[in-house]
Amino acid sequence: MKGYPLWLILCAAVAVAAATPSIPASTSKKDAVPKTYGSIAVSRVVQIAPDCTIYCDIDEFPSVIGQNIPVVLEGIEPAAAESVDKNVIAFLEQTLKPQSQEAAPSIALNNLRRGRTFGLVADIEIDGKDLAQLLIEQGLARRIIRLETAEGASSPAVTEKPQVKPQAAPAVSYVAAKNSKVFHLSTCSHAKRLNPETTLTFGTRQEAEQNGRRPCKTCNP
Repeated sequence: MKGYPLWLILCAAVAVAAATPSIPASTSKKDAVPKTYGSIAVSRVVQIAPDCTIYCDIDEFPSVIGQNIPVVLEGIEPAAAESVDKNVIAFLEQTLKPQSQEAAPSIALNNLRRGRTFGLVADIEIDGKDLAQLLIEQGLARRIIRLETAEGASSPAVTEKPQVKPQAAPAVSYVAAKNSKVFHLSTCSHAKRLNPETTLTFGTRQEAEQNGRRPCKTCNP
């Protein structure tokens, strides 16, 4: 390696490591926790891809690594490029790529991790605010929650979804017209045509039968 500066050797080693296919995490506690590489400032955002991958320049890195490097935002649910809401892209464009350089925000990549080949995964901070949280507050994304296991290792991510309360089953009764010998379920099409003023209501099928009524052949109560 004689004749090559130390920084160039280190950069080449990082590039080779980034290009190496990721190895599935082992079940050991040591390997279960993803390794992070601190924080670094973004010099400029170059483009935002349809799948919300952010391509940026990092002047602190050598140009062979730090120019147009893809960064995947950590902490929100990913989506296929063709299904990403256009409002998400518009928000990211407006937030990360202002019209003038004077209005350019301060962007930092925190908790840097290795992603796909020559890419990074990071928590993105813009002017001191978490970008993932800003997307969530705008209703444009959903948070990913990572649960801790008993051993302290992170379990597979689950998506936080709004809770939906189960709807109570509609109350069903038995009805009949005063001048009819037939009784129906209250949901029957025939029951809906009965005059409320001349309609009898029964709590159970047995009660209707004891009143001298027979079941409707349509709804078969």
